[in-house]
Amino acid sequence: MTDYGRVNLDWALALLEGLVGAGLQEVVISPGSRSTPLALAALLQPQVRQTVILDERCAAFTALGMARASGRAVALVATSGSAPGNWLPAVMEADEAGVPLILLSADRPWELQQCGANQTTDQLALFGGHVRAFHALSEAVEDEAPRGRLRDLGRQVMFQARWPDPGPVHLNCRFREPLVPASVPSRPRPVEVRPPRPPLQAPPPDLVAHVAGVMQKGAGLILAGEGATTDVLALADTLRLPVLADPLSGLRFSGWSSVWLVTDYHMRLAGAGDPPLPPRWTLQFGALPLSAHLRAALERWPLENWWVVNPRGRRIDPLGAGVELLPFHLSPLCDALMTALEGKALQGAVLQDAPDVGMPPEARLARTLFDALPDGSLLFSGNSLAIRWIDAWSGSDERKIAIHGNRGLSGIDGNLSTFIGMARCWPGSGRKVALVGDLTFQHDLGALANTQGLDAVVVVVNNGGGGIFERLPQRRLPGFDALWRTPQPLDLSGLPGLFGTGFMRVESLERFAATLEAATHCGGFQVVEVMLPGQRV
Repeated sequence: MTDYGRVNLDWALALLEGLVGAGLQEVVISPGSRSTPLALAALLQPQVRQTVILDERCAAFTALGMARASGRAVALVATSGSAPGNWLPAVMEADEAGVPLILLSADRPWELQQCGANQTTDQLALFGGHVRAFHALSEAVEDEAPRGRLRDLGRQVMFQARWPDPGPVHLNCRFREPLVPASVPSRPRPVEVRPPRPPLQAPPPDLVAHVAGVMQKGAGLILAGEGATTDVLALADTLRLPVLADPLSGLRFSGWSSVWLVTDYHMRLAGAGDPPLPPRWTLQFGALPLSAHLRAALERWPLENWWVVNPRGRRIDPLGAGVELLPFHLSPLCDALMTALEGKALQGAVLQDAPDVGMPPEARLARTLFDALPDGSLLFSGNSLAIRWIDAWSGSDERKIAIHGNRGLSGIDGNLSTFIGMARCWPGSGRKVALVGDLTFQHDLGALANTQGLDAVVVVVNNGGGGIFERLPQRRLPGFDALWRTPQPLDLSGLPGLFGTGFMRVESLERFAATLEAATHCGGFQVVEVMLPGQRV
């Protein structure tokens, strides 16, 4: 008599074998019944590590963080019904940010669809255009031939998650009962791992010659956003051009010292006057830096050429400037430009000096935080004010500090979970710290249930709600505090009893450095709340 529970398991094992053979190492699982074959297959697979997280939304953002930190695709497993729907915010962020995820949603068989069966909904194309590909798997069968196709599919989806535009891939996996085999088999033998290698996109010589020719005809500068590499600094040093580097570019603390690296451009451009020598062209690598002053200047400057280098091939032009997309990898393009412009004299744009505005509280907070980070550290930033404080006040030096954030959609959701996922996979030997606002922290409070065995610190800036709205026109509206500022009556001192995390509160910035140091040396997962009541920026 056929053991259909074993048929389901063999089906899932074949899929996992293909995924693992293409480089999958991490699977994040949320418990459920219909997903039993997938969860058991992951448990039996000797070459993957399983992380179990109860809440599917936290699980998805944790997987997102793991994929960010490791640079490899991470798989998610959930049962049918509303469970995979909770992945959507993280899937949207992964789509915009170019983070590879493998979404394995379990589902009921076709005969239980659209007939009122429990925990059953239409999961086909659940994530719409936010995934690079969607595959609807049929119910498991005994034949070996379809299982061979599943192994091939595993390799295929790992490639689709990496090229040409990295991002999520969704597989909807239907299973009939019984879901549990009569006996659990021994672990399968390890498989050979051969990750697919996406092609390297190099620019054609005629395009390089054209860009190089234009660059010699007027003053220019380089913009570096998320997605840049140190190849950009090598290009800037060779061509003697200023690089305006966003904190998420990875260039401010890359271990590379460059006199052409500019980090205080936000303050330099804060005035209304034009710079002494504005750029006629700009070469942008990755996302547009977040500085509002920079964006205003770009709209004001007499730019004749604006190139955006993005190997994902996605257009980045939020200002509607009519940029020219260069869909190539950074390294070969930078090498080609350096060769084409060797010995040529270029003129870099000249910006005015930054004014001396003193050290406001947010500047002291940011500087103190960066002073506490040794080489090899991870700093995860929340959105709204946190990333703007880092942008304005981080500075730069020769330490290697990786600054990350969920800026694909700049959402308030899932920031703690993303940081936790990154911290679990972080390869550096330094500290793991997050800087978030009080509303961002509360929005993902359930993530603290997933911090066991993790040494990391979250700095929560409590400024009485959504301080970012103090900068926006909404501050003039009636009901501002209730509808936009939204201060929360939450006492974080109860965290140790609820989640087992450490907790320290800082009432003044003078105590922040010592408290941060104490929290780090305590070990485990620590929360440091910095009180900035009524802060107006």
